[in-house]
Amino acid sequence: MLLSELLDMPVTDVNGDRVGTVVDVRFRRGARRRDHEGDLELIALIVSPHSRLSMYGYERGRVNRPAVVARLIGWAHRGARLIPWECVRVVESDGVVLGVAVPEIPLDVRRGIPGTTGSALRESQSG
Repeated sequence: MLLSELLDMPVTDVNGDRVGTVVDVRFRRGARRRDHEGDLELIALIVSPHSRLSMYGYERGRVNRPAVVARLIGWAHRGARLIPWECVRVVESDGVVLGVAVPEIPLDVRRGIPGTTGSALRESQSG
């Protein structure tokens, strides 16, 4: 599967309800082997319910200039979330189908995960 095949695909949940559109993905690099970089492994989809446009890296939380652009992109992608690849049941020609209920994982976990307190998140990061 190619990245270009996933981008702009509609995503539906286990009940067939529309979740949004794949606007980006997240990879993890495997261990380096001698002279070769580690393989890339697809670990998550970034799904936006309101826009099909790219986020241009603004979802990472570290890019904040120019502020006007950051706010416009943030507004266009409000409600966007990470969907772990393990949640995907099947990728069909007409879209991605999840095998579980849609997880509530924000793009920038430093902003907090719904259902947790900020102190619990800080404790888990420090421990």
